Amino acid sequence: MQHLTDTVLDVAIVGTGPRGISVFERIAAHLRAGTEPPRIRIWLIDAVELGAGRIWRTDQETSFLMNTVVGEISMFSGIFDGEPSRPGAGLSFQQWLPTQPEPELAGLDHDDYAPRYAYGRYLRYVYDSVVRSMSGLGEVVEVVGKVTSLRDNGSGYELRLSTADDERTVAVDAVVITTGHAPAELSEHQSELARFAQERPGLRYLSGDSAADLDLQSIPPGTEVGVVGLGLSFYDILMSFTVGRGGKFKVNGDGAMCYVASGNEPSVVAGSRSGLPIRSRGRNQKGVTGRAAPKFLTSAAIGRLRERNAVQRGTPALDFDRDVLSLLQAEINYVYYTTQARTQHGPERAEAVGAELCALGPEPAKWREVVVRHGLEDVEPVDLDQLSRPLHSRRFDSGADVVAEVRRILLADITQAGRGNVDSPLKAALDAIRDSREVLRHAVDFGGLTPRSHRADFLGRFVTRTSTLFTGPPLERTAQFLALVDAGVLDVAGPDVLHGCDAEAGRFFLESPAVEGSRRHCDVLIDSRIPTAGLIRNTDPLMRQLVEDRMAVDFVHADSEEMFATGALHITPAERRVIAADGRPHRALYALGIPTERVCWFTQIGNGRPGVHTSFSRDADVIALSVLRRAESHTFQ
Repeated sequence: MQHLTDTVLDVAIVGTGPRGISVFERIAAHLRAGTEPPRIRIWLIDAVELGAGRIWRTDQETSFLMNTVVGEISMFSGIFDGEPSRPGAGLSFQQWLPTQPEPELAGLDHDDYAPRYAYGRYLRYVYDSVVRSMSGLGEVVEVVGKVTSLRDNGSGYELRLSTADDERTVAVDAVVITTGHAPAELSEHQSELARFAQERPGLRYLSGDSAADLDLQSIPPGTEVGVVGLGLSFYDILMSFTVGRGGKFKVNGDGAMCYVASGNEPSVVAGSRSGLPIRSRGRNQKGVTGRAAPKFLTSAAIGRLRERNAVQRGTPALDFDRDVLSLLQAEINYVYYTTQARTQHGPERAEAVGAELCALGPEPAKWREVVVRHGLEDVEPVDLDQLSRPLHSRRFDSGADVVAEVRRILLADITQAGRGNVDSPLKAALDAIRDSREVLRHAVDFGGLTPRSHRADFLGRFVTRTSTLFTGPPLERTAQFLALVDAGVLDVAGPDVLHGCDAEAGRFFLESPAVEGSRRHCDVLIDSRIPTAGLIRNTDPLMRQLVEDRMAVDFVHADSEEMFATGALHITPAERRVIAADGRPHRALYALGIPTERVCWFTQIGNGRPGVHTSFSRDADVIALSVLRRAESHTFQ
């Protein structure tokens, strides 16, 4: 194979979880397709496990589940074509699973949920396939270690690597940062909790990390444990305390889930702002390409709004509530009403309802007459705030009362989730949010909103509340939650939970101001909430050094009315190049994924979709093409 030059292009990918692998795969795919590729050496660097990273590492507990069905996952940028897997074409996750020796993995179907460790194995398979494909194209150097500093040497970059054996400096031409989640410094309140525990033997405070990295197994059976946060990490903690200690879930003759305790479980009390666990995703009824085509929230509509705002307000920036959320609510309610019409009256009625709603445009307030005329007079529009915080402003006389209300809500959620994300009007409507994520990114990313609306409307309200409705686990997790409540292993504190130190009792406490007499004491307190991504309170030495040396800066979203420091790495929209403190983009320093969250939205997604060119693979391709084009034009110097 002929090369452009005898000069070797050195590229470092820092972090080899899904985002790092995606960039590696796209670089390799372009090299394979090129007639005169550059000579290249790729440094693959990961602090935990090459090809899986920390979050998806392969040695975590088998009870931790993904929250995406196996049939919607692929890490190859092209579909399997019958040939050996390689960059640009390879086995999807579902196609790969039957190769595994464990029956519980090999038997998983399209709409099942796989253990997290199994996805880590698949990532390793993709990673190894790409490494093998580099034979004859270039050199691959694998390093298990941490990048502690990165400096511009005038012609490239110098990385300081710390491994188990030594420390060394590596000179490269380009660097791609895809480091994922990093533990955060403790906040002032968290530091107070940690000091309280350190001063009292028998107390422990755990926070700021995934369940796989928390020392959960050393907590003795019977210990009173408080958990703050009822999201996906909470479920991992719950499974570690139960299934991970020999407990078993069984289904009774009446179809209800029950829990058979092992006797090794701690006693858990948990709470959050909503007082409810993250809701189940509807049973999947969609194929890989089964996303609903948007009717109102389209890229073209976003473009028109920007043009209008530029003329009327002097800026193309959007107001999320006024400009975007109104279109999303129309999208959600369009799906809700048409699904109600189909399930109650048949597909012809649904088609008629849909046509009339589209003709009226994205103003649900005007839709009532259509809804009533088509026999849906009892169907009220979807209220996202009420769905996300149904216990808000409620008061309960006892813990038993709040548990009864939580049970009622969760049983209804299980019923809806069981109907599926096509046949349940509610779950189909909420799935419309998932289907709209690409357009929402188009509206939000790279300062697309005004600073105030970005901070208060989008991040402060929409993301914190709505994500609990459409990013949830399989419905079996909700059934298991109730089974653990019935078994006495788990208790619910209530909404707007407070937690802190009770110096008089010498223990931690959890309580809900909405529940009379709800204060509960515990000896172990776990904050299961994943810290805000980005540069704020980041403990990663690389991120700290980049900021201290002014090689990187957080994206400060500002206009004449407000300045909002997002904490995300400031990057260019076109190539994802990191922007230095002087406002200039680096020649060849790139960032993708979690470090850029809040410049871009929903970067935590860890996979592409088989045969669908999503933003996951597009983002990786942008960086891969930039690296190789700059190599061809010799613009690294």
